[in-house]
Amino acid sequence: MREIILSSKNLCKSFANNGGQNHVLDHVTLEIYEKDFTVIMGASGSGKSTLLYCLSGMDSITSGAVYYRQQEFSHYSEREMAALRAVEFGFVFQQSHLVSHLTLMENIVVPGYLARGNRFASGKRKKKEKAENVKLRALELLELMNIADAKDRLPSQVSGGEAQRAAIARAVISEPGIIFADEPTGALNRKNTEEVLNLLTKLNQQKQSVLMVTHDIHAAARADRLLYLDDGRISGEMTMSKFEPQEARNREVQINAWLSAMEW
Repeated sequence: MREIILSSKNLCKSFANNGGQNHVLDHVTLEIYEKDFTVIMGASGSGKSTLLYCLSGMDSITSGAVYYRQQEFSHYSEREMAALRAVEFGFVFQQSHLVSHLTLMENIVVPGYLARGNRFASGKRKKKEKAENVKLRALELLELMNIADAKDRLPSQVSGGEAQRAAIARAVISEPGIIFADEPTGALNRKNTEEVLNLLTKLNQQKQSVLMVTHDIHAAARADRLLYLDDGRISGEMTMSKFEPQEARNREVQINAWLSAMEW
């Protein structure tokens, strides 16, 4: 039986709009499984990014509940939520959001330093690390992301693809339980898109759980599970085997057919 790493129950998110309420998420109940590469798709305005932010605690919910490893966190204070995110959640956005005055190396190690001693870092998997161990892991990640030679450069001195790879390294420096990716290739050219997708796929193959929002069928082909969001509700699901490069085109065809059936 697969372990549930993240889940929601009757999750609702509404915004005030001209005296009324705009219901963006409508009683979303779902389960995200550990070690899966899960992708959320849907038409523009369906609530994909809002769902990702609510599931990650980046945004508050109107009602319902969200759980991480069976522990409800939707009632956490801002301080408690920040502490949980610092250790257990990694984030990759469409833009890298690197700190402009820090080098790539510094952008990666600072979150690792902040996670040390965090109360959510207790237990065998999250033992308190020495600062030098964080630096060593950052160097390993820079090598993995193929940007070790750019470690002392500022974000303005590297390409968009290199910056996004640094953002992925930053996201996994604390060895999070799950990576949340919101259109991580949306601002990249084809070559850099492939590099970022390959890295996310490699991390998933190393048992890293990934939850990604995308509108790109090519990116979605990396998933082993796809969820379709329609007007704030999960209306479809598709499961696939783990990604193999030689199957990429066939997977895209299958996803396209599935999306057509969803009236995408």
